[in-house]
Amino acid sequence: MKNLIFLSILVLTVLGGCKKEGCIDSNSTNYSSDAEKDDGSCAYTVHVGKDTLGGIVYFIYTGSDGSQHGLIVNKTESTAVWQAIGGTTGTLTNADRSEDGAYNTALMTSSAAANYVNRLSDGGFSDWYLPSIDELNLLWFSRLTTNKALRAGSFTLLSTRANYWSSTEFNISNAYFFNFYNGVAYNYTKNNPNSVRAVRAF
Repeated sequence: MKNLIFLSILVLTVLGGCKKEGCIDSNSTNYSSDAEKDDGSCAYTVHVGKDTLGGIVYFIYTGSDGSQHGLIVNKTESTAVWQAIGGTTGTLTNADRSEDGAYNTALMTSSAAANYVNRLSDGGFSDWYLPSIDELNLLWFSRLTTNKALRAGSFTLLSTRANYWSSTEFNISNAYFFNFYNGVAYNYTKNNPNSVRAVRAF
């Protein structure tokens, strides 16, 4: 009799602990209404101009994993120098990738611009970085949709005439910035203050 009671308790315990796993977030594209435990599989569909993940989505592509990836721009900005220069020249950092702002930002030294983006935690994310020159170019092309979303949320609009620092270094003294008036990239002295707008990847 004792064995039967023990077995019954054991079965109830096992069955009670076996919750069906799946995506339990109803905002996802693969929500499972009968799932009781989240298994980390939730997937989301975003669109350019969507306010999500700490900022505004401004670029989307499908990765080799078949999932959506892209870039998100922060809702605020600042003004800062790319690098504080002592004497007549700066310090070469080798932050020279045109397509990888996260890589570049990690290499930047004595940089108020990098310090600003590294301190951001908008949306609970700490992986904000200074965009590369190519990532800024994509942002300029998406300014219409991005600014509509920023205005709808009463956030800081992207400028129509400011110079935005990129994280892409040109040489020991200069780095690239992107002119949001004419949509052209230039390089200039690192200790010149320009607008700074952070982005993050997803």
